Amino acid sequence: MANTIQFKRRVSGAAGAPAALKSGEVAHNEVEDTLYIGKGDDGAGNATSIAALAGLGAFVARIGAQSVAGKKTFSTVPAAAQDAAAGSDLVRKSQIDTLLSGKANSSHTHGLSDVTGLQVALDSKAAVSHGHGADEITDSTLAGRAVLTAADVPAQHSLLGLGTAALMNSTAFAAAAHGHGISDVTGLQTALTAKAPLASPALTGTPTAPTPASGDTSTRLATTAYVQTEIAGLNTGDMHVATYDSDADGKVDAAELADAVPWSGVTGKPSSFAPEAHGHALSEVTGLQTALNGKAPLASPGFTGTPTAPTAASGTNTTQIATTGFVAAAIAALIDAAPGALDTLNELAAALGDDPNFASTVTNGLADKLGKSANLSDLTNVATARSNLGLGSMATQAASNVAITGGSISGIALDGGTF
Repeated sequence: MANTIQFKRRVSGAAGAPAALKSGEVAHNEVEDTLYIGKGDDGAGNATSIAALAGLGAFVARIGAQSVAGKKTFSTVPAAAQDAAAGSDLVRKSQIDTLLSGKANSSHTHGLSDVTGLQVALDSKAAVSHGHGADEITDSTLAGRAVLTAADVPAQHSLLGLGTAALMNSTAFAAAAHGHGISDVTGLQTALTAKAPLASPALTGTPTAPTPASGDTSTRLATTAYVQTEIAGLNTGDMHVATYDSDADGKVDAAELADAVPWSGVTGKPSSFAPEAHGHALSEVTGLQTALNGKAPLASPGFTGTPTAPTAASGTNTTQIATTGFVAAAIAALIDAAPGALDTLNELAAALGDDPNFASTVTNGLADKLGKSANLSDLTNVATARSNLGLGSMATQAASNVAITGGSISGIALDGGTF
C-alpha cells in the first residue's frame, strides 16, 4: 500500500493564502484550487513570505501545444510567433496592417466619376425647380387650351355677369363647411318647445297611444282599452263587490248571514266541551305508553343490543361514560406504541430477567466499570492496560515531539491540518 502524505488544506471558506506557514510548508486552498508554499525562514522555522505555486492544479507550459480554458488577463499583450491561420489563433499587427492596406477608411467620400453611370443618369433628369411650355403638354384634353392667370379673373367675372362682390374676399359668404344654431332657423325653437321630451314627458290634454295586444307584459304604454280588456278577461264572476257586498257595508253578505244564525241553529256540535285549561292521562294518548316503554330510564338504565355514546377526549377523568374507543386509546397511550414483545407486564418482567432488584443489580455491575469522566485515570495498572492494547513506546510521546527511529512506516497519513 502506497504512503499517503497530506498538506495543510482548506476545503471551504475564504479564498487566498494562509496567514502563516512554516518554511517549506505546503498548503492547498480548495476554494480557489491554488497551491501555496512558505518561503524564507525567520530563524524559528517560520516562512517570511508565502508564494502561490500553481492555480487550478496546473502550470502553463512555455513550450508545446496546450489548451488554456477560461478568460485570462495579461499585463502585457502576448505576441504571436506566426500569422493566424485558424479562427482561434492570435493575429499579429503586421498581418492586420497587410490586410488593411489598400482598404478605404470607414469615413470616406466618392466623386460622381467614382460611380459608374451616375453622371449619365443625372444628365437625363430635370432640375428640382422647372416649368413646362404648352408644347410640352401631351394630354389631348389640355392641348391648345390657354392658362388662366390672376389678371384674367376680372374679365372672366364680367363674362359670367358677376358683380364686384364676387371678387371680394368677404365674410358675407359662408364657408363650404359650416353650421347653424337653433336661433338661425326661423320658428325652430317654437316648434321644439311644443314637443314632449323623451325622458319623463309631462303630457297634457288627452294623449293617446297604440293599444298593446292582450297579455302584453312589456314596458309599452297601457291604454284604457288595454286595461278594460285585461279586467274583463279575469272572469271574476262573484268576486265583484256588487255581488259579495250588496249593501256596501264592507262586510261579506254570507258573513252577515252567519252572524245572524242562533247557537241553537248550529247542528252537529258536541254536547259538552273541555275547559280551556285541562289535562290528559297517558291512556288517553294513543300509543304513548308503548312509546315510553321502549325508552331507557335516566336512573340505572339497563341497555340491550349495542348501545353507543360519545367518546370522551383522551385523558378525561370524570363520570362521563367511557366507550370502547376511549379504553383502546387509553391502553395505547399506556404502552406508548411499545413493540409486541414488550406490550404486557409479563413481557417487561421477562426482559428484566424476572429480577425484582434489577436496578440494584445494574448499579452494582456498573460500579466495576471505568468512569467516563475519569478519562482512564482510574485504571489500576496503566502499563499493563497499554500493553494489552498493543501500544508501544510511541504512545507515551508528546504529540508535538514524536521521535521515530529505525523500522518502517506503511500506510500512514501525514496530515498538516487546515488553515
